[in-house]
This record gives sequence, C-alpha cells and structure tokens, in this order.
Amino acid sequence: MPTPTPIPPARLTIDWPASVSPLSPVPLAVSLMPPAGMTVNATITAIVMDPEAQVYATFALTDRQGLRYSAPDGLMLPLQPQPGYWWLIVHVDADLSIAGEPALSFVPEPVPVRDLTEILPAAVTLQVPQAFAEAVAQGDVRAGGRVWIYGRGEVGLWWAPGPAEALTVSNALVLLEATTTADDRFDAPPALSEAFPATVQGAPAFEFPEVWPGSAGGPGRSWVIKGADHTLYVLRVRSLGSDAIPALHAEVARTFGFIEPAE
Repeated sequence: MPTPTPIPPARLTIDWPASVSPLSPVPLAVSLMPPAGMTVNATITAIVMDPEAQVYATFALTDRQGLRYSAPDGLMLPLQPQPGYWWLIVHVDADLSIAGEPALSFVPEPVPVRDLTEILPAAVTLQVPQAFAEAVAQGDVRAGGRVWIYGRGEVGLWWAPGPAEALTVSNALVLLEATTTADDRFDAPPALSEAFPATVQGAPAFEFPEVWPGSAGGPGRSWVIKGADHTLYVLRVRSLGSDAIPALHAEVARTFGFIEPAE
C-alpha cells in the first residue's frame, strides 16, 4: 500500500515595521504562502499583549489581498507605553498546517514631550509630544494660549484670570469665544451645541462639543475649567479635515492636569 505524500504546510510571515511609535498607527499584516500548486483558506487574528502579559488589543485580519491578510485599523499604543517587551501573537485557523514564527516581541519607541514649564501657568501640566508643531503662541504665563498640530488634529490650551465667583456657562462662553477670536487661522468660529457640566481632577468645568466649518474643520471638544486660583482654562482637541477626533490627540488632551502645590 503506497504511503500518502504528506502535504507541506503553509508558511506564515508577520509583516512588521523596524520601529514602532505611539505617534502613528502600526499596520497589522501577515503573509500566508501556501505550498506550490495549492491554495489555503484561513481566519487570522492578532493579539497584542503588554509587558505584564495582559491583552491590550485584539484584531481580526479580515482584509485580504492575494497572500496578504491585514487588519482594517492599525495598532495605536498608549502615549507613554509600559516599559519592557510587548508581544504580537498571531492565531491562524486554516485548512492546512502552518509553519513559521507566530509571535514576535517589540519595544515601543519613547515619545519625548515638550518642556512647557516656562510657558504654561505653574498650576497645570500638559504632556505634548515634541513631534507636535506649535501653530499658535500668544501671551504669557498669566494670560495666553498655545496650539499644537500633528497630522489631522490639534490640541490647544488657553488661560486667563477669572472671577472669584463660581464658574457659569456665561463666563465659560465668553472665554471660549475669546479663544476663537484670538486664533486668526480660521474664517469662522465653530458651531457650539449645549454645554455639559463636568469636572477635571475635581475642578469645576463645562464641556462644549464643537463642529468646525471648512475643509480643515470637523468635530472638536472644548472644556472650560476653573482652577483653584480662579484662573480659567480652555482645553481644546479637534480634528483637522476628518470626521473624528484623532485618538492620539484626545489622549494628549487627557494629560492636562493640576500640579499639587508643594507642602
């Protein structure tokens, strides 16, 4: 009785960039090469694990072009990822056996941030990557503003002395409108919807969803925040010509915080 000829495996190759940065989405793709003269059908998923062996994200590689399988969206790492080795693990469910390395480790590149200690009021902090270009620079540490752009989004922070009384929607709107007047890059201010009461690290605030007009417009969000010393801040994050606020810029905005005074 003749011995059956074994079927060679399909070979898996992970397509991975030489460096990985939290500032850009990392494409997730693999190549699956079947044996000569054969085809392979597969369902492929990829899992990203952090240095503590916790699942950070899972992706279905559903886009197929020839031998290449890729995820519709790239991997966005945290702005300040945990130090150490991260892992990409690929699972293949196929009608052939699979050869090739299904996992790899990587260390994300650090993201250097701007030194804003002499620019922002001493009471607050904001972690802005050095890769973000400064688009607006006005005023000083008492009253002023800065806006930084990267890709299709921007993050801005404005500040000015405020009244001793409690923060009201009226006061918040006055400062919000002043920031759009001071920023002369745009022909028209954003359309505002209703204000939502909020808190930022325990500080009273109002949140304003925005829609900016024009080809460089899109959705945005602003928070008017009252500090303990009565300084008012406008924190804004928005898209530039896209339909959604970029996740990276939203994360940068979330780094805004108050510095506890030294004892």
